[in-house]
Amino acid sequence: MLANLRSEFLLDPDIHYLNHGSFGACPKEVFEDYQNWQRILERNPIDYFTRQLKGLFGKEASGPLEKARTELAHFVNADAEGLIFTPNVTVALNAIAHSIQLEPHDEVLTTDHEYGTIMASWARKCAQNDAMLTKVAIDLPVTTQAEFVDYFWKQVTPRTKLILMSHITSATALVLPVKEICARARKAGIITVIDGAHAVGQLAMDLEEIDADFYTSNCHKWLLTPKGTAFLHVHATQREAFEPLVISWAEINQPSFSLRHEMWGTRDMAGFLCIPTALKFREKHDWQTRMSESRNLLYEYRELFATSLKRELICNESWLAQLASVLLPTDSNPGKLWQTLWDEHKIEAMITKWREESILRLSFNAYNTPDEMDLLLQAISHHLNR
Repeated sequence: MLANLRSEFLLDPDIHYLNHGSFGACPKEVFEDYQNWQRILERNPIDYFTRQLKGLFGKEASGPLEKARTELAHFVNADAEGLIFTPNVTVALNAIAHSIQLEPHDEVLTTDHEYGTIMASWARKCAQNDAMLTKVAIDLPVTTQAEFVDYFWKQVTPRTKLILMSHITSATALVLPVKEICARARKAGIITVIDGAHAVGQLAMDLEEIDADFYTSNCHKWLLTPKGTAFLHVHATQREAFEPLVISWAEINQPSFSLRHEMWGTRDMAGFLCIPTALKFREKHDWQTRMSESRNLLYEYRELFATSLKRELICNESWLAQLASVLLPTDSNPGKLWQTLWDEHKIEAMITKWREESILRLSFNAYNTPDEMDLLLQAISHHLNR
């Protein structure tokens, strides 16, 4: 295995950080670049916003902001013009909900594995327009991706206007076959919105191949950027109708499509400006190999956890990336277990509820060790057997 990279991160050495999926850790050199951009801003804010970040108050975009956009677009194989920088996926999905026009009795079709706050925003959107939000129940364990696609598509009706789906689900950590769903939707004239919050940096990304109308992902999880950095990619066919969430100088200056949706008044863009540094960090440290090693350890440990907890696996490895969820005993108290892991062992781990199940979501990254996973297994077993 490659050398552990814990020393390259700012993580507290006294904690066991096993929840990269919620808030990703940022490498030291990326964070230093982030702070450097903030210092440049504070030395001369006018110069920073009007000259160095050319485009924020003008019709043309150039300079370091566009360098970051271009490099990220190349990384996810998307055209840079349709890529908007946004603080997080929640904001991006709310922007889409704000812009999409729903008529009475239109249907938004999704699954019951989606993130809670996203469901709340789309439930409100549907209620405001007398439309329907339909959640397709996907039972565990899942079988094959082909069966998933066929089953989900059988729920499509003539009223289905929009499909909203996670690329990687939050609680259950399943990589869903969004490319196949988007292909069917494109032929049927149904709008697709893909919540890729956990995807960029964890999966090999090809947005051109996925061909969603709207695709959004957080860079501050698995791409190793500072918090508050995400993107939304809007398909060329949707750009003319896509309305800005915030009305600002863009209405007067008429800049590029992306800047029209990024001009929110004064914004600190430092997190986006260090995306190239994060990409270089990954390249320097052979991240593809590290991802493979992390996945292999994750797959090994999820089987150990499932055996120890006497619960069946919810999927085979083809559904997984660097996250894997394991069912806890049915009488578990997720909140109490989560707090106990922190109070007694200084372990940060994701424990949540899905339907009536208590779920432990495992995540493994380049700064984690097998010893930490052993500690987590021992701590959970000890707590549940008290």
